[in-house]
Amino acid sequence: MDVFLPKGFEAGISKARATRPMGEHKLFVEVDGLRYPVVRRWPTGFAVSASDVPLLQGIVTLYDGTENLGERLITKCETDEGRHIFRTKSASNFNYAAATEFEGTTQTG
Repeated sequence: MDVFLPKGFEAGISKARATRPMGEHKLFVEVDGLRYPVVRRWPTGFAVSASDVPLLQGIVTLYDGTENLGERLITKCETDEGRHIFRTKSASNFNYAAATEFEGTTQTG
């Protein structure tokens, strides 16, 4: 069965999805096979409960329910009012081999 939708309909759905309130029960971050609930998310980071989630570092994957929102590289972490607040950068085009090579090299000058 084919369904034809008017032009702009998909853009409207995407906009609604982007602006809907982020429910605590739907958002979570996955690291090393473990999932932790996300309290709040914004384009450059996310926050988790400090009592429930350890300090995270490196690359994590964000999910909204079953939808994979992509990998994020944690660049900074702060703890404030019982929350760990992580600043992140998109890691979707991240070259793992280059990062490993860079990590193992030292510069002398």
